Amino acid sequence: MAVDNVVTNSATGVDGNAYTTQVSNDQLTSEDFLKLMLEEMKMQDPTKPMDSAALMDSQLKMSTIESNMAMSESLNALQQSYAASALSTAANMIGHIIEDGSTNDSGEIKSYAVETVENKDGELYVNARELTGFVDALVNTETEKLTLYDAEGYIYEDGEKLESEYRISLDPDGRFRFNEDGSLKIVDKDNNVITLPEETPEEETDKQKADREIIERYKYYNSSPVYAEETTVLPLSAITLVH
Repeated sequence: MAVDNVVTNSATGVDGNAYTTQVSNDQLTSEDFLKLMLEEMKMQDPTKPMDSAALMDSQLKMSTIESNMAMSESLNALQQSYAASALSTAANMIGHIIEDGSTNDSGEIKSYAVETVENKDGELYVNARELTGFVDALVNTETEKLTLYDAEGYIYEDGEKLESEYRISLDPDGRFRFNEDGSLKIVDKDNNVITLPEETPEEETDKQKADREIIERYKYYNSSPVYAEETTVLPLSAITLVH
């Protein structure tokens, strides 16, 4: 029996007539259907019994609908909780270095510094800058100031290139080279690495004095990462590693 408007209440008016109240199907609960079924069974004609099976079927369908609605609400709550947790996790990546498994032209794994996180149509993304390399800093130990150098390793003080035969030894990627003892590798005009003798001689030659002065004056300070100017948008799901 299809139930569009189901009778749930009945009353007798002052004129002696019976009146009923109809409630829409979508407002009924399982308890309403049970009451309705019992009322129908009490009032039915024994010689023409009504089809209670159809009402039971409707009640079963109503129970199924209620269960589905409850499940849907639970899933929505779970989804919202997961979204909030995922956003919190993504926000914690800000300032960290991440990887997505992709490689650059040299075959090296790309690294990115996360700057911001955003939600686009329910999907989380990070805005990050690709790490393109490192630059080493040189310090003048006498002035305690950072000192510039060019791509060939020649040193600049106060914006001017030193008139010197010495230069910092650099790798092809522009990074400092170091001696076995960890000291900065400095070469002369003939590309020979300059070193200090283990014991200071009583009389140093002018070359030895110049070597000592340059070695003691300029030291490695630290390294700083260099990032791409443009940001890259990466889906949160693509991130494979967080440093």
